[in-house]
Amino acid sequence: MKVTRVMHASSNVVGSLEDTVRFYSSVFGMEPTERPDVPGVRGSWFQAADAQIHLVDAPMQGSGIDPTGPHFCLGIADLNEAIAELEAKNIEYVRATQGPKEIVQIWVVDPAGNTIELQQDPDYKP
Repeated sequence: MKVTRVMHASSNVVGSLEDTVRFYSSVFGMEPTERPDVPGVRGSWFQAADAQIHLVDAPMQGSGIDPTGPHFCLGIADLNEAIAELEAKNIEYVRATQGPKEIVQIWVVDPAGNTIELQQDPDYKP
């Protein structure tokens, strides 16, 4: 699987979204950017060069593959190939879609317990 870039980092801020948005705005001078509708999940996104910071205001699952918990997202050159590779290696994953364009998201957990999101990199040019 070819990783093209880090697309975003996500932090769980359950119950403190407004205070955390104010922190990022006042300390780092960042302003929230457009965020797709994620049913049942409040949040705010910030742009940082070609990556984003996602603040997620939703309860964490606490174990296993946790899409609402802290994670980082890797851009992938060919997400379908990556999924086939995960399946061939019997690596468990969670699949979801978001937004009006139905962006496919895949989450896995590394051996240390870190959740990693994988997405097709829309800017990747082979």
